[in-house]
Amino acid sequence: MTRGFATIKPECEEVFDAVKETDKLNYVIYEASAHDKTISVAQSGKYQDYTEILSHFKGDTPRYAVINFKYDSPTGDAPRHKLVFITWVPEGASIHDKAYYTTNKDHLYRALEDISLHVLAANQTELAHAAVLGKFKVL
Repeated sequence: MTRGFATIKPECEEVFDAVKETDKLNYVIYEASAHDKTISVAQSGKYQDYTEILSHFKGDTPRYAVINFKYDSPTGDAPRHKLVFITWVPEGASIHDKAYYTTNKDHLYRALEDISLHVLAANQTELAHAAVLGKFKVL
């Protein structure tokens, strides 16, 4: 069985570093292409409200993403944030796309450093702010 690891384009890590280290960006969406066996940046930007992030995960197209996940401190201090890696493989995606994205998720995840949480989601409920926040063991 072929593992089919895709080549991660250099821009993927460059944009990730901008999300991690600057205030200019707070999310990046990645797409994988089985045709040319690459992972590239589909979109990046700065969201104001978490619902803006959810708008990128609609339909039947799988994606990867890294977001600077914002949440309130349990002690009431200043708001906090952590880097979250999302693997979006929706239930309605083709079998081929599901397999390709699932096979390559760890390849991209390992190339990116300092991520606090990996969320595998197949529907919007699994991406809800409260659902992601609930996956952190210690805030």
